[in-house]
Amino acid sequence: MTQFSKKITELIEASGETIQFLAEMGKINRTTLQQIKTGERLPTKKVFDNLSKVLRLSSAEVEELQALLEIIQVGERTYYNRQNIVELIAIIYELTTYQISFSKEIKIRCEAATDEREKIQIISGTGPVLALIESSVDQELFCRECPHLKLAIPSHFEAVYQHIFQQMMGSQKHLTLQDVQSFPETGEETAADPGLGALKTLIGLTLLDNVTYRSNYYHHSVGDTQEINVLFPYFILTSVDVITVSRDFSRAIRYRDPELFKLYQTGFVTILQQTEPFIEESRDLFAIYSLDSSYRIRQVVEPLPCFAYYATHELVADKVRKDFPFYEQLVTATNRFYDYFKQENRAMINIFSLKNLAAFMENGNMYFPEEVCEPFTPAERLMLIKRVRDDIHVDARKTYAFNEDKIAFNSAVEFVNQATLVHLILHYEKAGQQVFKTIKLKEENIVAAFDDFFRSLPDSPYVLPKETTVAAMDQLIHKYEDRL
Repeated sequence: MTQFSKKITELIEASGETIQFLAEMGKINRTTLQQIKTGERLPTKKVFDNLSKVLRLSSAEVEELQALLEIIQVGERTYYNRQNIVELIAIIYELTTYQISFSKEIKIRCEAATDEREKIQIISGTGPVLALIESSVDQELFCRECPHLKLAIPSHFEAVYQHIFQQMMGSQKHLTLQDVQSFPETGEETAADPGLGALKTLIGLTLLDNVTYRSNYYHHSVGDTQEINVLFPYFILTSVDVITVSRDFSRAIRYRDPELFKLYQTGFVTILQQTEPFIEESRDLFAIYSLDSSYRIRQVVEPLPCFAYYATHELVADKVRKDFPFYEQLVTATNRFYDYFKQENRAMINIFSLKNLAAFMENGNMYFPEEVCEPFTPAERLMLIKRVRDDIHVDARKTYAFNEDKIAFNSAVEFVNQATLVHLILHYEKAGQQVFKTIKLKEENIVAAFDDFFRSLPDSPYVLPKETTVAAMDQLIHKYEDRL
């Protein structure tokens, strides 16, 4: 029996009803229901819904059953990967929607004299290794006026990043964090890809107001077992400590030696030169949206429906601010990009937010830097929303709206999924200024996980039915037509 069939059996027994009675009341074939109970068969959506009703299940019980059913249908790794991506979207939503007050005060014993500590400390065991790292990190964070950490560790050492995130969230200190990140494929097939779990924490760190995060990335190709090998496989640098960590996180050595410290500082610079930027902050649209590149896009998840299909050369020329220093270059690059986009990306899946569409209809503002793009006029907004609405209605484009009762989504993030790359674009306000960050991942297993998640969305509870989406857009259209 599967976990799903075991749970069904428990619920049937708890109901006190017979299989025959439940089958008759739910209009389910008795043999079918018996096979579902024993795990020989999986229910269709209709049978699942009818059975949930006759068993009088709560919404929590229905969600638990749906999760167990999905695990059987797609496998544990795929299921948990999808959940990790949903949680990643939720973290971005929370950290860009709500302001975290700087109120945390952590009291730890800061060493009076740095030379009192042991010059070399050797630790074995994953628990003691993590405790050693946390101790050195805390000394840096709370005993240094300007704390600075440098990390050259892989994504499956996520507990280190989680500790830094928890200590900095709400802290009055400001941390400069530099790292070289890698996402080697590790873990069992029944578990989520550890790189996705780490990605949640890394993006959470870059969204904290009190963390300046500069990250580089070492790309692992399929079958690539070679590591960048400078001095030691993995290491962490505080202002005074060098901590080397074994590949399996079972052994660590903490050194306090100025000469060795200089050696590892130099080694860190060498590693940076061998890797590429992972998280970059920029206000350059060419860099943010890769306007100099042409590529085939599989899926886009973004605040607004994809308007690129409807943007004429005249509209682009009118919307780019005339006083922008590189006006001609930007207009030319954007038109070239959109022309290629219209030609090559007709099969793209596009998922957007109705809430953000309503905000766009109200103010006409896109999420580009304010010095670059003019607001859209009411007539232009109506033209765009009508074009999108008509294409959804006749199934001309694979465009869907989020069910925002099921998933938290705001205007702070875009996901662009290409054949060999997942591109995250973050845009949000910080201290009254608009911030843009780009995150590009080429790791095959992570690209595949995002591809699966995006492809699964149209048939998932996370998007609204076409009829609901069209009806909501009709309401917006009628509301703003009355204003013209």
